Amino acid sequence: MVLIIPFSGTNAFAQTLYTEAYLGELKEIDDSKYRASSITIIRNSNGELISLTKSDATSYLPNPILDEFLNSNPEYLVKQGENNDQKFSLYNIKVQYDNPKCAVEMFVGNPGFNDECDLYHRAFATILGVTDNEGIKHILFRGLNHAEIIKSEYNVTMFWNVITRD
Repeated sequence: MVLIIPFSGTNAFAQTLYTEAYLGELKEIDDSKYRASSITIIRNSNGELISLTKSDATSYLPNPILDEFLNSNPEYLVKQGENNDQKFSLYNIKVQYDNPKCAVEMFVGNPGFNDECDLYHRAFATILGVTDNEGIKHILFRGLNHAEIIKSEYNVTMFWNVITRD
């Protein structure tokens, strides 16, 4: 499942993944200028709450595309402030995905993808990323420590809160 939002000629995506621990270019977030967390809300086709999960980002992408994305939409910026001569900014990014009844593509060999109109998948990692103008996907933040089952017609809404310090 990929969630896409527009980003200055590129696309942003948020995702819950069944994945191994490979992190690629990501670095540990602890000593960075970023703090990020997400709230994921999953509802069934009747709008009933199925899951509510909070995930803290454990890694981030040290790439200028991260700040470019955060500053690409003025609506993302919620608040700015200063404490002890240090500037802080709070961003909020909402991403929504409505899972279709029937899958367009089957993922052969993946558990839960046995019937294109009655499928499910397991999610263990939450990410926020962008797809640049060249079609390359960049994971901006990644968090762990949750488990979710997502079925046909489930609606997924993610709220990413990102705090930066300058």
